[in-house]
Amino acid sequence: MQFHRDGFRPGDPDVQPPAPRPPACRRSAAGDGRRADRRLRAGGPVLAAQLARWPQIRTMLVEPKLAPMEKGRADGISVRSMEMFQAFGFAEKVARESVWINETTFWAPDGTAPPLSRVARVQDVPDGISEMPHVLINRARVHDMFLDVMRNAPTRLVPDYGLKVADLRIDPAAAQYPVTVALEHTAPGQEGRRSTVRANYVIGCDGARSSVRSAIGGALHGDAAHQAWGVIDLLAVTDFPDWRMKSFVRSHDEGILMVLPREGGHLVRLYVELDALGEHERAADRGMNADDIIAKAQRIFRPFTLEVKEVVWWSIYEIGHRLTDKFDDVPADRVASRSPRVMLAGDACPPTARRPARA
Repeated sequence: MQFHRDGFRPGDPDVQPPAPRPPACRRSAAGDGRRADRRLRAGGPVLAAQLARWPQIRTMLVEPKLAPMEKGRADGISVRSMEMFQAFGFAEKVARESVWINETTFWAPDGTAPPLSRVARVQDVPDGISEMPHVLINRARVHDMFLDVMRNAPTRLVPDYGLKVADLRIDPAAAQYPVTVALEHTAPGQEGRRSTVRANYVIGCDGARSSVRSAIGGALHGDAAHQAWGVIDLLAVTDFPDWRMKSFVRSHDEGILMVLPREGGHLVRLYVELDALGEHERAADRGMNADDIIAKAQRIFRPFTLEVKEVVWWSIYEIGHRLTDKFDDVPADRVASRSPRVMLAGDACPPTARRPARA
């Protein structure tokens, strides 16, 4: 039972009363476009969860995938992210379901037998940084929690799956709905079919290969590490002593890897340094797969053994440190002339981007 300004009200305090439904979307002359959306977002759930709380802002969230995320992707949750989750009301749930990272160990050759030794063991988060822990959890579970926030918000926002931004046009002189967005369907059998949406604002949170960024003429500039890395979630049998701890392992001549225990007590994630790449070479050009990641990890772990029982998910990527030259649609020579109508956020910008070669 919760006390609000209008008295006592029963029920789950996280489920807010639904807002009155907005007028039905008006169709464009072509019959395939909606014009009643105030904001259109591409990708990412965080900002959508915030906008869902404001019924006066009608939001459409488009997602190229056909269903919510199930596994893979980055799984580390920093203390600052946990503090943000407090604002959304699910930090305690994340803390309960995740594995806490309290210490980090470092392994390296020390010039004596055995070839690998634990050379350091440190506290993972220094005192005084935050009252929240550093945790690891499947990113899909965090997405689930953001989806719950959206569903329980006054607007009852749900993503439109199977749609991606193909192109957009901006008419700065238009008083309403100056952005026309072409959405392409991604479901099997519907590839290439397009719909049109008119919006007041578009926010591109669609990752390092952002279609929204490309549509406004933005490009990424910076350097790549020219190094392929593999990430793999697996079930394995090993005699490596720190298998259930966050660990960095540096071999004598085979490179390095990082061990990250996953929630549930069995699954472990490895980040494994693979081959160096040529200046203009991509990781995909090498045709590497999960077997290459496992073989390299086994060589780095020697003399410890690693017997893989099951691979749950894997990916190979390159690391780049790049930044976009445009964060919105306003031309550089007209910054003071008008407000932006299309904006970028998250990895569409991005200060650091992992470019997946295959997953």
